[in-house]
Amino acid sequence: MLDDLNAVKSLDTRDLLGMTAHMPEHLIEGFQLGRSAAPDGLEIGRIAVCGLGGSAIGGDLLCAWLSGVSEIPCGVYRSYSIPNHIGRDSLVLAVSYSGNTEETLSMAKQALDRGSGMIAVSSGGQLKDIAAERDIPHCSLPSGLVPRSAIGYMLGCLTGVLDGAGIVKGRADIDDSADVLGRVLSDCGPEIGTDRNPAKRLAHELHGTVPVVIGHDASIPVARRWASQFNENAKMVAFSDELPEMNHNGIVGWISDTLSRGFSMIILEQDQRDSRMSKRIEATKAMVSERMQVFSSSAVGESPLGRMLSQVMVGDYVSLYSAFLRGVDPSTTEPIDELKRIMTNERI
Repeated sequence: MLDDLNAVKSLDTRDLLGMTAHMPEHLIEGFQLGRSAAPDGLEIGRIAVCGLGGSAIGGDLLCAWLSGVSEIPCGVYRSYSIPNHIGRDSLVLAVSYSGNTEETLSMAKQALDRGSGMIAVSSGGQLKDIAAERDIPHCSLPSGLVPRSAIGYMLGCLTGVLDGAGIVKGRADIDDSADVLGRVLSDCGPEIGTDRNPAKRLAHELHGTVPVVIGHDASIPVARRWASQFNENAKMVAFSDELPEMNHNGIVGWISDTLSRGFSMIILEQDQRDSRMSKRIEATKAMVSERMQVFSSSAVGESPLGRMLSQVMVGDYVSLYSAFLRGVDPSTTEPIDELKRIMTNERI
């Protein structure tokens, strides 16, 4: 079925496959937009990314990348309020693709009231209005995308902001990442037949199971992205976890509970520079494979950012192909829309 492009296109009503294919261009364009919006010479003690859902995952990837290239701590916050330590020494990156996410707006207003520096990232909406009213920089993204498909723009913009502000140098990693994404596209794009397409083959292997995606080090936020893409695109229950933490709790359930036979585990392998992590991954595979199917997806690329994004794109394709195997439109998210209607009605 996955090689029948007409059947796939009939389900993919908003062309998420096409949006995924344009991730390399989105990344570079987003970087340029971020550099243009960045103020000069920021002196900051910490970075806080405020956002939810597909808008926040770019912050997770940014913080994972920053941990290896900068001494400035970075955190992602997904609520109505921010911790007390976010204040005048903080740079707050308020991120909402629509610009109308109520939790993000609440965090942004709180940060501004505390005197934090701020840069807003959106395609418009109330967040853009707040930026204009409070005279703070705004990175304006193109509108019309499904928010989770704007990951290239989001991460590119955040990286560009920090590069333009002199906090990090990100151009080389962005260029490497775009090249790597092009290679993933040539392997996993919809025109590539199932027999030669690792993303299509993995979608077939996972069909009928509950995926649990395991990351370690830089692939931890990528595992979260895989699980959320299964949730939204394929309308599947899916979970993420991380190593080595999982070996201190979760592995007991996976080995001991017979229900685990209905799951499949995908381990996202990064560049294991620590031999202890390599040994731990192999031991985990050996133990868990006695109970369920276990698969691996290895990162490619020269830069840390490129390796992370290579796995992001593979996961996006696997989730889309899983949606088509289930006969669902990957762009729809009715439960989210219904919850927003409920919340709106309760406020009236």
